[in-house]
Amino acid sequence: MFSSIVLAFAGEPVAEHAAEGAAHEHPWLIEQVYHLTHLTADQLPPHVIMLLIAAVLCIVVFRVFAGSLSVDKPGAGQQVVEVIVLQVKDMVNQSVGSYGFKYLPYLLPLAALVLTSNLMGLFPLFESPTANFNVTFALGLMTFVYYMSMGFIQQGIGFLKHFTAGLTAGFMAIMGGVIFIFEMFSNCLRPATLGLRLMINMFVDEKLGIAFGSLFAYVVPCFSMALGTFVAVVQTFIFVQLTIIYLSETVPHDDHHDEHEGHGEAAHAH
Repeated sequence: MFSSIVLAFAGEPVAEHAAEGAAHEHPWLIEQVYHLTHLTADQLPPHVIMLLIAAVLCIVVFRVFAGSLSVDKPGAGQQVVEVIVLQVKDMVNQSVGSYGFKYLPYLLPLAALVLTSNLMGLFPLFESPTANFNVTFALGLMTFVYYMSMGFIQQGIGFLKHFTAGLTAGFMAIMGGVIFIFEMFSNCLRPATLGLRLMINMFVDEKLGIAFGSLFAYVVPCFSMALGTFVAVVQTFIFVQLTIIYLSETVPHDDHHDEHEGHGEAAHAH
């Protein structure tokens, strides 16, 4: 508000120059990328650069932490990685059962990318890519495509019955068709709602951190860093947990899997 008042009294040329400068303020690291590639923010948006950096950081940090894997004498980094893997595995088991272990190759990189992107906003050289809706919507859309694909791969065209509440026979099929329309509409909205929830929380957290840091530069940084870390971890947990819930609604659970295996074993014995 104060800056807008100053711009109003400063005159149109100064106001336009200040607004243009504020619009092009980026962390030093992003400015170096633009300088080396001779690209502009319109050609290569800052959030795309930050997301690519987050992906590279995930790979590098994993390699550094995991080190040389050992069953007998695991290192400290390997133990940290194992704790994260077991945590995500437990989350999947609670919703899908042990059959959900097959979804870890998607869920673990997703959790690592979201967490790294959330934490990047705490450091001066970076900004959080998840504070931009384009990034969070892309993550939500990726999750939507994944769990819908898993549903079709594992259940075939019969997967669509899931959206009719089982009402597919006789007169009740009309009600099932209505439910199908609402269910599909609700599922199509999930990428936007999932991305918007994450973006709003990270955007607000980033702006609050900047505001408190500028007001109390020598007192608040430790508090804002701790709060920002807490928010980053919680938002990662929520994003991954919602992804697991969506998966649990569309893929077979343990009972379906065991039943399918039971039929297969019976047929083989016969």
